[in-house]
Amino acid sequence: MTPEQALSAQGHTKLASHPPTKTAMRTRKIGHHYPSMSPPNDLSERELEVLRLVAQGLSDARIAEILVNSPRTVNAHLRSIYRKLDITSRHAATLFALKQQLT
Repeated sequence: MTPEQALSAQGHTKLASHPPTKTAMRTRKIGHHYPSMSPPNDLSERELEVLRLVAQGLSDARIAEILVNSPRTVNAHLRSIYRKLDITSRHAATLFALKQQLT
């Protein structure tokens, strides 16, 4: 079952089929997503980018390619995200991103 199918089965909206372009990623502003103008759980801007891409069902390798870093760096960001959100899986991270309307 794909991440999209799993989320659809739980009543969530469909994820974007294509990852954002590098230009689109650079032009996003955190304040547009949060009324309080601060990211949830003190996530950095890069962690938010990683979280958005995880929520789209992308692999660490694909996220690294989009963000122009290594899969190991992406994994380090994920560990930090998991710690800050007190979660333990990509699934939980995806649900968090959907509930916070980060996608």
